[in-house]
Amino acid sequence: MPIEISYLIASVALYFVMILSQSTGAFLAAAAGKVSLGDLVGARDTLPSDGYAPFHSRAKRAQANMTEGMMMFAPLVLAAAHLGAFNAMTALGAALFFWARVAFAPLYWFGVPWVRTLVWFVSIIGIILIFLQILPFSPEVTR
Repeated sequence: MPIEISYLIASVALYFVMILSQSTGAFLAAAAGKVSLGDLVGARDTLPSDGYAPFHSRAKRAQANMTEGMMMFAPLVLAAAHLGAFNAMTALGAALFFWARVAFAPLYWFGVPWVRTLVWFVSIIGIILIFLQILPFSPEVTR
């Protein structure tokens, strides 16, 4: 299996962990009395949209950010697979995206400024590296 596909699968697993962390944050807010458990299992119409506690709010935003990243990363990896354009740069791009996102999640959860943004930028560089390898005028694609 190409390493880029392995990183894509690992990124899906990381995304699942981020969903679980957001859910855990909601449960902890209920346990602390900030929201009722009944509200959490309902339609959530009356709950604040930004979360119930700082950790839960940050976990929700980190998960939303990962959704945005995956919306770019997954199609690019799949397009590179379809085009047969995997190379050292796509492997590096996939690795940068995944490992930066592994670091990004806890940095966001625990509210670490600046470093979190730098790590996010590294993940974007990974996406750009893959993108550059599959552009229609890329030497790798036109060969």
